[in-house]
Amino acid sequence: MQKFIRQIQPDIGKEEQSLVKKVIKTTFLTENIFSKRFEEQIRKRVNAKYAIVLNNWTSGLYCCAKALDLKRNDEVLVPNLTFASCVSSMLLANLKVVLCEINEDNYSINLDLAKKLITKKTKAIMIVHLFGECSNIDEIKSFARKYKLKIIEDAAQAFGGTYKNKALGTLGDVGGYSFYGNKSITTGEGGIAVTNSKSIAEKIRKLKNYGRMNKGTYKHSSVGYNFKFTDLNAAIGLAQLKKFSKILVKKKFIDNFYRKKLGHIKQIQFSTPNQFSRPVYWFTTIRAKRKDSLSKYLFKKGIEVREFFFPMHFQEAFKKNSNVLNKKYNFKTSIKLYKTGLCLPSSPNLSLKELNYVANLIIKFYK
Repeated sequence: MQKFIRQIQPDIGKEEQSLVKKVIKTTFLTENIFSKRFEEQIRKRVNAKYAIVLNNWTSGLYCCAKALDLKRNDEVLVPNLTFASCVSSMLLANLKVVLCEINEDNYSINLDLAKKLITKKTKAIMIVHLFGECSNIDEIKSFARKYKLKIIEDAAQAFGGTYKNKALGTLGDVGGYSFYGNKSITTGEGGIAVTNSKSIAEKIRKLKNYGRMNKGTYKHSSVGYNFKFTDLNAAIGLAQLKKFSKILVKKKFIDNFYRKKLGHIKQIQFSTPNQFSRPVYWFTTIRAKRKDSLSKYLFKKGIEVREFFFPMHFQEAFKKNSNVLNKKYNFKTSIKLYKTGLCLPSSPNLSLKELNYVANLIIKFYK
């Protein structure tokens, strides 16, 4: 009997268990030596000057905004099709979020429309590498320079991706990654901010640690909170990093497999990667006609798929929020992508037999 195929599962095994046991034996379970080691390995891997681990990436986005010295009621441009934390973290930082339409081909923020939203209060723009795709980096950086905007780079889903051989997440003023349980590598919960600015790094480090640079003191130079990591999380992350190269290869294989196997189906479209990028393909995504029927069909056959994020302008949480702007724009592309978008099973432990099972059922559905 065919087992149920999940949309995504972490690759967790004996390596993670072994390192977690080592942490437990030290009796230092909170942020300590293993966390520093994890920070340093991430920093070196993405070639950033500074890396700061956090309890999750939503906290990280908030810290990024605060570290850029964005003031109350400053406006930040945010893609309309993304995960809700991109908006809620900016609201927590007392900013006004200006929702902007995205491009259909690679889900990058639409700069032709973004320029119409610029006001004297616009101080930042958020890059979101949705599903591990690569946004239009050079165009966004040029746009930001023209309008004197800070860049927050949300590479939550894109750890391991590159643009012109530079790591996604390191191309703005500050950026970072999520290591939630469904990401390409996981620490359970957790995130990390990366930057080449010493000033930004110090502000984030203080903000996550009660307003102080180092623990063990009760003198706080600024207001801060507890967004700290743990060595238990770090142990899992360190084990994950050892197998990450293999995970990336498998992710690329999965994406290539789906594109080759399903590329002839007229009712399906794939994304178009930026020519200078190497996306990580956290999920392989398709835009499919009769998406809901296809999704139900696959589920009945033991395959879990996932629809695209619900557009921000539709979210009940933001509809009546006066700090979320441009909600009445038509957002035709966001709506189209939501109505047609599906994320296919993309776990690194998927077998070729399982991939063929998924693809052949999609082919059968459209026949």
